[in-house]
Amino acid sequence: MYKNIIKFTNNYIKTKNRKRFTLEELENYLIHVYKGKSGYEKNGGYEGLYNGLTKAVEKKIIKEINSSNYNGMNPPLKNRWEIITEERVGEWDRNEMLKMSDLLDFGYYERHVEYQNKREWEYIKNIYNFLKTRENREWASVEERSLELFYDEKFLYSRRKEKIDNKILTRLNIKYEDLKMKKYGEMFIYWKRGIKNIKKVIILENHSTFFSYKRACENGIDIFGVLPDLLIFGQGKKIIKSFSFIEELASPLELEILYFGDIDPEGFMIYRSFKERYAELNIKLHLEAYIHLLNIGKNHLCVGQNKNVLDLNCILDELASNSVDNYGEILKELWTSDLRIPQEYINYEYILKGDKFGSN
Repeated sequence: MYKNIIKFTNNYIKTKNRKRFTLEELENYLIHVYKGKSGYEKNGGYEGLYNGLTKAVEKKIIKEINSSNYNGMNPPLKNRWEIITEERVGEWDRNEMLKMSDLLDFGYYERHVEYQNKREWEYIKNIYNFLKTRENREWASVEERSLELFYDEKFLYSRRKEKIDNKILTRLNIKYEDLKMKKYGEMFIYWKRGIKNIKKVIILENHSTFFSYKRACENGIDIFGVLPDLLIFGQGKKIIKSFSFIEELASPLELEILYFGDIDPEGFMIYRSFKERYAELNIKLHLEAYIHLLNIGKNHLCVGQNKNVLDLNCILDELASNSVDNYGEILKELWTSDLRIPQEYINYEYILKGDKFGSN
């Protein structure tokens, strides 16, 4: 119990940035550590808590707050406690800090001298030297710049296997733009029809449908009247970020972009978010594909998806503007009944049959 009390005090200082805590906060932490009240009791319960706190007091790690009331238990404990910390003096040369203060804000480090260490100082010197020559530097990825400044290409990753303190930019109040670095997403998977000037693009939400469309295009088969120059696998929501790479393949403003996804709340959300993100581009539903999917009429229960009526209205408005309001009524019924239609019903075999199943 004592070791976990010490862990609590160490974490508390770091996460809460204050020294005073309540007995209730400590007990809740210990119950969580021991995976519930029964685990807490098995590991000593209140008696273990009392003994652990007594030992921590003896070792001058914590102290009672005298003005606090007792908790009414036997033996009694104060309701409020304070973590004892040594006053630390910053180890950095203040003259050097002053020299760099033309480009860096050291306010945080002056208030929190515990971060003044050799490793942090080396990183700060790297950042300062970069900022001095910033105007002559080119933009780079986050990984490239991290390797240059922190000797680790994954230094700034928020989710790492190894937990490290990588909040230096926050402490310095520096943004990615200041260091001329960009966080690039993964580029989308695509198929190109071998022509130089791409004009017509179809984006598919799911993997299987992308390959069915690709197979049809490779065999020169148009897809419900469309023979695209470029097919893109959207990977669900990833397309909202990854589509920015389109500039490497074509002139975005010259494109007609058709989108085809599942008929369900998430599919509608992806389309609306995508269309809003790239509002300056000509983005439309691959309407004929959706109509074929609705005509198939095989519905599945839709479980666990968030519904936003704005997403539905976005689709309904586009159907109405193309004078196919009758399909909008079917969509509303599916939405209300928590039903969905996966786009995978439009497979290669279906595309081959083409308009035999036709749209109205």
